[in-house]
Amino acid sequence: MNDPRDRVDIDGIPDPSDGSRENRGGDGTDESRRFIMIWFRCCHAYGRLTRNRAGTHYDGRCPRCASPVSVRIGRGGTDRRMFEAR
Repeated sequence: MNDPRDRVDIDGIPDPSDGSRENRGGDGTDESRRFIMIWFRCCHAYGRLTRNRAGTHYDGRCPRCASPVSVRIGRGGTDRRMFEAR
């Protein structure tokens, strides 16, 4: 059984147990939650790029210096989920 005393809330991380639309990633489908992981060499940090609404790119920023990164989604795609940004 889950004990509510064991729960820790962290700012910026949604609570999936509350069932809100915002925390399910938009419309709650897997499509709306797609992301890729990026190693940002500029600041030696990991981050996520989320898929844009049009489904043409993954967009995001370095979590430390806020440098923008955009990755085009090509035909056929790839099975890789981890990439590196220079």
